[in-house]
Amino acid sequence: MVELLGVLLALVLFGLGVLIWRLLRWARRGLGLLFGAARPDHRLASLRGVRLRAARALSRQQAARIAALMEELARTRRALHLAEAARACPGLPDDRFRRAKQAFAVHFHPDRLRCAEPERGIRVRIFQQFWQVLRRIERG
Repeated sequence: MVELLGVLLALVLFGLGVLIWRLLRWARRGLGLLFGAARPDHRLASLRGVRLRAARALSRQQAARIAALMEELARTRRALHLAEAARACPGLPDDRFRRAKQAFAVHFHPDRLRCAEPERGIRVRIFQQFWQVLRRIERG
């Protein structure tokens, strides 16, 4: 029985030691959190590293997308300025239209006609009608 009492006393002392050790560990963690000197858990630190790498990769991806969109915006603005400049001076017809107008004038202008009277009158009226249409097209 004395032997059993010694074993029970040893178990009680061991339990008290474990309890005191856990209380001290809990108190040290609490004080560390309170004063900001807590050591982060290793798993939490590795998770933070993974999240940080993912956030940095996303940031680089978004920066590249922003740069591409800014370049596209600059190209679009240049195209818009060119279109506005072309619209501002509509008096400049393209070369094909100018050549077609010139060919029409060569064939039908009243000053260049060398033909008999009935045909000359018809050509003058055709020229006057179509010349007005060509002017409207040229002015836009």
